Amino acid sequence: MSERSEKRVGDIMLPVNSYKVISHTCTVEDAVKVLYRAFYQRSKGGQGHRTVIVSDDYGNPLGLVTFRSVLQALEPFFAKAQHFTVPIFWEGLFSERCRAEVKKNVTEIMHPINVIALDVNDTLIKAVHAMIKHKLGTLPVKKNDNLVGMVRVNELFTEVYEQMTGVQQRLEDASIG
Repeated sequence: MSERSEKRVGDIMLPVNSYKVISHTCTVEDAVKVLYRAFYQRSKGGQGHRTVIVSDDYGNPLGLVTFRSVLQALEPFFAKAQHFTVPIFWEGLFSERCRAEVKKNVTEIMHPINVIALDVNDTLIKAVHAMIKHKLGTLPVKKNDNLVGMVRVNELFTEVYEQMTGVQQRLEDASIG
């Protein structure tokens, strides 16, 4: 074991207030619009996020909508079925699937926060395991059962880089790309 202690999830997480929040009453279309703006129209010097938080009527976080959850909602049911070896995808299916999902409630596609959340004191290897197991690139971070931040694959990869190369990234370098 190394003499210096490893960073914890709380050391690399992004604060929850840097994320957009939408109501649980929103449609998938509403969520996609906010998610699009959160990623592509980020403020100068800020980081674009691929996640928005879904909250209840009292502002309590219920779940996350990510790029992946939107794409998963588009996957046709027959492509998920185990008995098909090669699903058939036809011209226009993408547009058809988008139209089918647009008015659904966002809670139908979100990843519930209570399913997987990390604690600020959890180890980074626990975050790696949770991301792989749950196929998520962003995980909620809690402190005393309150959502305080998010840890993304981006920050974990920066830590991998630093551990493997011995080179510490400057904040502005880490946000490039």
